[in-house]
Amino acid sequence: MKEKLTHNLGLKLLSVVLAVFTWLIMVNVSNPLLTRTVTVPVEFTNVEVLTKGGLTYESLGRNTVTVSYKIHVRDESRITASDFYAYADLAQLYDVTGSIPVQVELSTYLGRSLVSAGSVTVSPAVVRIQTEPIQTKNFMLEIHELSGTAADGYAIGDVKLMPARVTATGAESVIGQISSVGVEISVEGADTDQTGTAAVHFYDANGNRLNLAEEVELNSKQVEYTVSVLRVKDLAVDYQVSGIVAEGYRFTGVDSDIRSVSVEGLRSALANLTTLAVSGEVLDISGATQDVEVTVDLEEFLPDNISIAGGGETIAHVTLHIEPLETRQFRYETDRITLEGAREDYEYVIMSDVVMLRVRGLSEDLDMLQVGTMQAFMDVSKLERGTHQVPLHIDLEDGFDYMGPETILVHVEDLAAEAGATAEETSEETEE
Repeated sequence: MKEKLTHNLGLKLLSVVLAVFTWLIMVNVSNPLLTRTVTVPVEFTNVEVLTKGGLTYESLGRNTVTVSYKIHVRDESRITASDFYAYADLAQLYDVTGSIPVQVELSTYLGRSLVSAGSVTVSPAVVRIQTEPIQTKNFMLEIHELSGTAADGYAIGDVKLMPARVTATGAESVIGQISSVGVEISVEGADTDQTGTAAVHFYDANGNRLNLAEEVELNSKQVEYTVSVLRVKDLAVDYQVSGIVAEGYRFTGVDSDIRSVSVEGLRSALANLTTLAVSGEVLDISGATQDVEVTVDLEEFLPDNISIAGGGETIAHVTLHIEPLETRQFRYETDRITLEGAREDYEYVIMSDVVMLRVRGLSEDLDMLQVGTMQAFMDVSKLERGTHQVPLHIDLEDGFDYMGPETILVHVEDLAAEAGATAEETSEETEE
């Protein structure tokens, strides 16, 4: 019998089942009370009490409490933390310690009917807060980041925000962290004006974004924006020099560190614009005897609604070159001189075989000047018999001035008269 009792597995299992069954019968019959606990969040009420006093608060420590209660075994599974409501009434704030008693209520009919009356307790019995003044501050909205680049041939113009400023309200210590308020906008690939809405963000003095959305109240969390997208065009800079240099000098050209600029503006404004003309007193060379160096702000010469693209350089350093002229003499054979208006019955004799022509120009130009390129001529159409000082004209290439001689000596003979005189003399000799 002893062996059957100790080695029979079936009897052992049967005994366990009978024990559990017996326990369930006892529990269902007696249904005893058990003590259970749940964790419940604490809600702060009557916040307006502090707000009216210009104060806000910050909870110290955790914002939950442990609620203990008694309930019958058979109802235990039917109660959860959501059946309890824990709150701290700010009207009961004890200023010295910052403590507020925590009250707990059964918030559901099921909870009130199943939880043993008077058995609910809470731990801790108080919560603590810290108060500080509320501050309201106005901030101008900034474009904190304009990310991306416009399409080729376009540039970003003005950005307008609506509203242009916002009002932030929060604890004084929190508002003190805010250095600026702004938005972040993307303009990647833009080729037309952009519109949309953007979220408002807070930034510290280093430009880092602050996550204060839960602590600061804004009168406007979203703002509307309009981004103007402008056409970009390259313009050659046309330096228009005025005035006349001193006698004996010549203006030889302009040098500048800026020969072209990229400008931006509305398509209509750029349509007929091909160059940027720079003129006026700043480029006046009147009476100059040496190089003139000036500084020009190109923006001053831009038409309305046109600006330098991309914040490019606008100050041009300009040199107006002035060089002295030199006079040289060139040997010119007079038989090369063209006689314009010559009569067939006249003979014209230039009284010298060679004339020394004086030509003025730049030194390096004179080095290249060839006598063969000079064409001399005289107008003899009105000359009668005799010896005359006749004006000499020289055709020269641009850049040269003929300085003289102004006239040369020419002797004119009447061939018909000479022939008649010779015939008379011959006749007289024959008669004799």
